[in-house]
Amino acid sequence: MTTSDLAPRRLARDLMVRPLGVSSGTSRWASCAVQPDDARMLDGLRRALEAGAGEDVAQLFDTADNHGCGHAERLIGKVLKEHRGHRAQVASKVGRVQGSAPHPYAGPRVRHQLEQTLENLYLDKLALYTLESYDFGVGDRYLDSVIEQMYALRDLGQIRAIGLRGPGFRASRCSIRRFLDLFERIRPDAVWTQASGLLPLPDLGDGEDLGSFTARRGVGLVIASPLAHGALASGRTDRALAAWGSSATERAEVVTSAITCGLTELVARFGPSPDALARVALRFILQRAQNAVAVVGVGDEQRVGYDLRSLGPPLSLQELAALEGVFSRMRSGLIQQEGHATSVEVSA
Repeated sequence: MTTSDLAPRRLARDLMVRPLGVSSGTSRWASCAVQPDDARMLDGLRRALEAGAGEDVAQLFDTADNHGCGHAERLIGKVLKEHRGHRAQVASKVGRVQGSAPHPYAGPRVRHQLEQTLENLYLDKLALYTLESYDFGVGDRYLDSVIEQMYALRDLGQIRAIGLRGPGFRASRCSIRRFLDLFERIRPDAVWTQASGLLPLPDLGDGEDLGSFTARRGVGLVIASPLAHGALASGRTDRALAAWGSSATERAEVVTSAITCGLTELVARFGPSPDALARVALRFILQRAQNAVAVVGVGDEQRVGYDLRSLGPPLSLQELAALEGVFSRMRSGLIQQEGHATSVEVSA
């Protein structure tokens, strides 16, 4: 593999973006999380936009209308407004914010929410608009209407591509079947998911993971949280818990132990700095899913990802194999420890 792996990647028809984009974050906007500092977010967004200045191909900025009920969109909009003539492409999501409607997808809700999103961002169109929730009402009563609205918005040029949230590594077989069914009905241009070395792309069946599936179907793939909410660069317990999908404080020590053991192996091979670890984690996911665009959260301690040059040379086949072994041992340790903790709780 050569540096051509950092060439622009196809997100949808006639939409090429840099392989590394920027995200307003995922777990940081949860109600239980400490809300991000605006000044820090704005600083990260400005640095990210400046890192892509002068490039022929746009950088993707990924956000969602439920990140602070539009607050993240407004922060991105503020920065974009400051940089007239920017080349950034912006993706957002719909399906979580209900407002005064009976359901997030009820009636013309998708169209109305897009209008608000575009106003927040100071844009007249989105690169990608992703359906974030699989709940389309009882008996999927709103699904047909939502599909019609999404296709109409794309035909009108208000969105360039239709997105669908994909399952994560720990998704149940039921969730995976639901995704596959919705994929066939919606026919999205791109799929959005969270994945990392710690939590790889899910197996959809017959040995095919989400990366292979999207590549075979000719649709784009956006991977959020490639650093496992920063855990692979910093080892912070709260981010490790968020990445693994557990908020139980009594399991924090268990998760930390598994993360620490893996990071110790990574440090011994690639160096101790958060930037070095982040570079390796990002390189790993981009080389494993060569049809994907990875988006890194702004405001994190590390700054790798804003400038493609910071990723350095590609990982060798030996390095990729070593990383796969480390990440596999981390996952096995987490699963075993979590199972042990659960059995102790039940017996108690």
